[in-house]
Amino acid sequence: MQAKALISSSIECIDPKLSGKKALDLMDQYRINHLAIVKDNYYQGILSRNEILSWESTENKISKYSSSLASAHVKSDQHLFDIIEVLEKNSLSIVPVIENDNKYFGVITIEKLIHTIAKSVTIQSIGGIIVLEMNSRDYTLTEIASIVESYNTKILSSYVISNPNSTKIDLTLKLDKEDISAIVKDFERRGYQVSASFKNDNTNDDQSIERYESLLRFLNP
Repeated sequence: MQAKALISSSIECIDPKLSGKKALDLMDQYRINHLAIVKDNYYQGILSRNEILSWESTENKISKYSSSLASAHVKSDQHLFDIIEVLEKNSLSIVPVIENDNKYFGVITIEKLIHTIAKSVTIQSIGGIIVLEMNSRDYTLTEIASIVESYNTKILSSYVISNPNSTKIDLTLKLDKEDISAIVKDFERRGYQVSASFKNDNTNDDQSIERYESLLRFLNP
């Protein structure tokens, strides 16, 4: 899904001629911590609540600080995964969307992303989840898919999370089968480290719950 399909129509941008106090009022109204700064329909940057609170006075005009505005954004044709990456790297509550000429298109909220992900076919589909931890150099999806498919099971989706301070990655696999115990054992037998596994029942372990809570903390900074 592209960014232009995820725009939130309820969130306003703000003109740099207005004050930091006005920006804070809008943030409180929309329950967000950032606003897109837009002048004559062109994107100028993104302003955070913490930045405003560090000013000498919140009555100062935003334009006084234009040179220090962050430029985080996505283009209107970028994918959902690109949006999530920009959110995570910049610790944002919204992501501004622009056209190639820097013309402002709108913003995407975390709530909109959650709603979109929740509606995903792979999220709603019945099945199990396996999380594998491995060195990035050992990551071969072809081999992993071959193991899964040998149990007459398909990978509905996969997602890689890398740690910038480590060579390790976490590979999350959503499968189309609920009973994944045999697949988990096969991965372990072949030397893969299975850091977590989930299925659609109430037997999730503490580690599974911890990972779920981590996801919620990311989506609700």
